[in-house]
Amino acid sequence: MIQPLVYKFGGASIKDAAAIKNIAQLVKKRWSSGMVLVVSAAGKTTDRLEQLIELSFQGKRFDTELIELLDYHEDLCRGLFPTDHAIFSRVDNHFAQLRRLLESDILKEEEAFFYDQIIGYGELISTRILQEYLCETGSHCLWQDARELVRTDSTTKMARVDWALTMQHCRRALIPKLEKFPVVTQGFIGTDLLGNTTTLGREGSDFTAAILGVSLGAASVTIWKDVAGILNGDPDLFPDAVKFEYLDFEEAAEMTYYGAKVIHPKTIKPLAKHNIPLYVKSFVNPDAAGTIIGSFGQAPRIPITIFKDHLTLIDLRIRDLSMVGGFHFEFIYEVAKKANWRIQLIQATAAHLRLVIQDMPSTAEQLARPFRDVFHVKIKTHLKMITVKNPTDAEIKHYRQVAETCQLEQKSPELIQWVYEAEDD
Repeated sequence: MIQPLVYKFGGASIKDAAAIKNIAQLVKKRWSSGMVLVVSAAGKTTDRLEQLIELSFQGKRFDTELIELLDYHEDLCRGLFPTDHAIFSRVDNHFAQLRRLLESDILKEEEAFFYDQIIGYGELISTRILQEYLCETGSHCLWQDARELVRTDSTTKMARVDWALTMQHCRRALIPKLEKFPVVTQGFIGTDLLGNTTTLGREGSDFTAAILGVSLGAASVTIWKDVAGILNGDPDLFPDAVKFEYLDFEEAAEMTYYGAKVIHPKTIKPLAKHNIPLYVKSFVNPDAAGTIIGSFGQAPRIPITIFKDHLTLIDLRIRDLSMVGGFHFEFIYEVAKKANWRIQLIQATAAHLRLVIQDMPSTAEQLARPFRDVFHVKIKTHLKMITVKNPTDAEIKHYRQVAETCQLEQKSPELIQWVYEAEDD
C-alpha cells in the first residue's frame, strides 16, 4: 500500500498563469502516484466571493462583480490553454452554478448557511484549472471533490470534522485512485450528513491538508508558501527575522494559537497525534530546506514575536462577593462554545475575570448579555495583542512602550502578552 504525500498550495501560489506554471514545474520534479494536491482559491477570489455574497444577501445587484471574477479566471486560463480547450466551458459551468446560488431566495433564509454554499466555488474552480493544466503538460492526475471526502457536522463557517466518516470516505474514494494517479482536490470545504456544503473556517485549506494526511496515513504534509519557512517574526516587520530549521509540534501549535499566520491553527494537532511531519517550504525557492515541524522535544529558545489584531476584551467583575473565588469557568466556556468564540487569553483574580476573544459580528450588548446576572460587564473591541515567547529584557521594555495603551498584561517565565488599544492602521 502506498504512503501518500500531501502538498498544499495557497491562493498566492496560483494567482496567475505564471504562478500556475511554476507550481506545475515544482510538482513535476516531485511527481509520484501517491501525491495529493490540496489547493486554495486563486489570488483574492475568496475576498471577491465574500463581496458577492454580501451584495446578494442584501438584495443588491452583483452582475458587474460576478463578471469581473469570471473575467479574472478566463484570463488566467487564456495564459495556460488554447482557446478551444474544454476548461473554458467547465469554468463557465461553475459560474452558471454560482449565479444560480447567488440568486436563490431559499438559501438566503440564514446568512451563514448561504455563505457556506457559495464561498467554496473559488476552490472548485481553481482546482479544475490546475488539474487540467497538469494533464495538458503531461502530468496526468485526477480531480476530486473534497466534499465527497471531508465529512463534518452542520456548524456554519466553522464546521467540526467527523473523523471516523472522513477516514472511511478518504480510504474508499482516494486510495484506489492514488495507486494509479496523483489527485488534485480543494481545501476549506466539506459536507454535512444532509449533503450541504460546509466550511472549515477562513484559511482552512491547511487544515484540510492535515485531515487528508491523517486519513490517508501520509508520509508527510507540506505547505508551500511564499516565505522560506517559519520565522521568529513577521518579515514585513522584522527584516532580520530568523528562520527555524525545525520546530516541535508543541512550539508550532502555540505560535499558531497566539496568531502566527504561517499555518492555520487547527493544522498541528491531528498531525502531532499521528506523528506525521509537517514541512513549510517556499514555492519561490522549492529546493531550499524550509522548516520541518515534528516530535523534536525542546526547541531552540529563540525569541518569537507575534502580533494579532481584531480582538475583544470582555471584562467581568463579580456582583455577589459571597461568590468570590467561584468563577464559574464551566459556565464561561459553555457560553463561549455556544457562541463559537475563539478564546485567546483568560486572566483571573479573586473577584475579577478578563476574557479576550476574536472580534465577533455581535454587538457589545449581545456579548455582555449572557453574563449580566452574575457579573458587571464591560466590553472593549478592536484591540490588538503582542505575544513574545522567550523574551529578553530589552524586548519586554520595548514592547511595553509599543503597547502604551495596554488593557491587559500577562506574564509567565516563557511568555509575555499585552492586549492594547492601537491607532487605526
